[in-house]
Amino acid sequence: MKKIFLSIAIISLVTISSKIHAQGVGLGIKAGANFANQSITDISTDSKTGFHGGAYLVLAFSEKWGIQPELLYSSQGSELPSTTSEFDYMSIPVLVRWKPLSVLSIEAGPQFSTLLGAKIDGDDIKDEIKKSDFGLAVGATVHLPLGFNAGLRYVWGFTNVNDLSNDTTVKNSVVQVYAGWTIFGAK
Repeated sequence: MKKIFLSIAIISLVTISSKIHAQGVGLGIKAGANFANQSITDISTDSKTGFHGGAYLVLAFSEKWGIQPELLYSSQGSELPSTTSEFDYMSIPVLVRWKPLSVLSIEAGPQFSTLLGAKIDGDDIKDEIKKSDFGLAVGATVHLPLGFNAGLRYVWGFTNVNDLSNDTTVKNSVVQVYAGWTIFGAK
């Protein structure tokens, strides 16, 4: 029974992969480092190193143009004087992708994020932070052989994520360095 199931799964994967490739659609995974910071009213902050990872879809309209939606876990926050803020998000960037060269793409588009958790020095502050964040993601990706890729992206948060009734503004920003692999389909 296991051999039959495995055979059906392999045949299905090969069939789906060939159809997706023919239609200009690709699927991949990526992971990398976040160098996150927050602009906070009247407080000087330093960047905090975190992690991001998830999956992406390539919807190629032509050899040069496409859309790349992603679903990413993203660890963000900042180093404040004598404390550390840690914000965890599920982020969905929806990027327009332009490939001026076959090995280089430039991407830009909105990013929507949902708060998963927020802590300052281990204390839960999720109730004090807005549940969503909106920003702009801009970056570039180098496309390597066998579907591998590496890139750099900046995400500029527009939303004041502070949900307290005070005048403090907190906005996220993050530089992402990543490596990925387009498992099958359009690169």
